[in-house]
Amino acid sequence: MKEQEEHGDGAPHGVWVLEVAGAVLGTAIVKRGRRVPKTIAGRLWPVYLEYLIIDEDHRGGGRRHGALLEEHVMRELARQGCSGAYLQVFKEDDDWEASLKFWKRLGWEQVVGPQATHILMTKEIAASPST
Repeated sequence: MKEQEEHGDGAPHGVWVLEVAGAVLGTAIVKRGRRVPKTIAGRLWPVYLEYLIIDEDHRGGGRRHGALLEEHVMRELARQGCSGAYLQVFKEDDDWEASLKFWKRLGWEQVVGPQATHILMTKEIAASPST
């Protein structure tokens, strides 16, 4: 797993790349900063998981690439002191129902009252143990 932060430490964007044997299998992008926090169901969510994409040839079949990338990103966000994240599943995407199942399987919670174009989901981030 490689992490790159745009514009240095504390940057508003974090990018993680899942690479195996020199091939990029997936990417995750998070946003944080002044414009990102969103109040959902009465709570402020400081991080937006904008994308988590796994190459189509490497999805399913028990490979868990998407789950591994999400787990790594969430661990890193916990290490950075983030308390929670949110994402959107867009209903215009071809496989949005499978995406919704994927996120629920990883512990993301669907916010009541889906919007016409998307579904909001949130996940608590457990504090990282002090070292």
